[in-house]
Amino acid sequence: MPAPVQPHAEGGAARAPRKDGLDALRAAAILAVLAFHAPASAYQALPSWLSAGFHLGWVGVDLFFVLSGYLIGRQVFAPAEPGGLGAELRTFWVKRWLRTLPLYFLVLTAYALKPWVSGTPFVGGGWHYALFLQNFTDLRDFEQSWSLCVEEHFYLLLPLLAFGLGGRRWPAFTWLLPVGLSLLLRLHARATLQEGLGASEVWVRLQWPTFQHLDGLCAGVFLARTAGTWRRWPARLRTLCGVLGTAMGVAALGVCMPRLQAQGGVWLVTGLALGFSGWLVAMEGVRLPAAVRWPVYQVSALSYGAYLWFGPILRAFERRADALPPALTLVAFPATTLAVSWVTYRAVEQPCLRLRDRLLARFTEARRGLTAPGG
Repeated sequence: MPAPVQPHAEGGAARAPRKDGLDALRAAAILAVLAFHAPASAYQALPSWLSAGFHLGWVGVDLFFVLSGYLIGRQVFAPAEPGGLGAELRTFWVKRWLRTLPLYFLVLTAYALKPWVSGTPFVGGGWHYALFLQNFTDLRDFEQSWSLCVEEHFYLLLPLLAFGLGGRRWPAFTWLLPVGLSLLLRLHARATLQEGLGASEVWVRLQWPTFQHLDGLCAGVFLARTAGTWRRWPARLRTLCGVLGTAMGVAALGVCMPRLQAQGGVWLVTGLALGFSGWLVAMEGVRLPAAVRWPVYQVSALSYGAYLWFGPILRAFERRADALPPALTLVAFPATTLAVSWVTYRAVEQPCLRLRDRLLARFTEARRGLTAPGG
């Protein structure tokens, strides 16, 4: 799950204009995830055709991956940072890690304190959570953090490839090769899984390990690498990409979901990555009406916190399953999650973003001092 990316000009002071369409996709992704994780007793009370939509909300994570690959790819393919490889890596990691790590470790601390606060254990908790290795284990608590592991590994490796090995000059198609790698690794994993596993167990083992789930991230990087081409396409062609993306996603779900215990889980990740890539091309240049822009931006900005916090909030709602009518629960759960996210956005995320901006400005000033005449 990507933290919202806020591009900066040199020095970190001036923010690039936000993209309404990308905010809309990010807001849709987090609302889908919250719908999927809503208290089961609430959405199961809905008509079957409506509750089925809640069961598909997990696809929001795959949408997040495509968005993350694209937004981080834009940063990677921006003009080279003065100061060489060291300066580029430092700037990239400061931007990413001051955006993602502080809130993650705050939420991780909340999970670690569960035995003393709520009397329930942090099941499976350990040092591996601090190193983002839990996606290679049998996760029981803070389960959604598997996708954060994939993200952080991506943040570690991508700049090494792009800056250290000259990946910014590679042909665009090379950024799609990891999609094939993930597909092959999922095929191998499926062939070696023990028999008798349920569909959800098979799915978890296919999608959680990092190198088995690079499809969406690398599709997004490919879109960032080729943005100069497809952004010039006429609006009708980009809309067609969205239509084809929707068709691809629906086909992938319709064909693969009933076959998760066979080969469906192998191909489903790739199908969703391609489908959401079409959505991104269609939506990237969309302008929202002013009345819609503000609430969409708010949900988008709070999406990272909402993704981290929904687990403990869900447990609180489940312990009081009968306290509210089902329809009200389905409103109160996301509203409470976003409210808690707003508090930590103001108290944790924004101060860390300001610290990040000061550090980036300091890096820029240091480079200017080294390159100034007589410096």
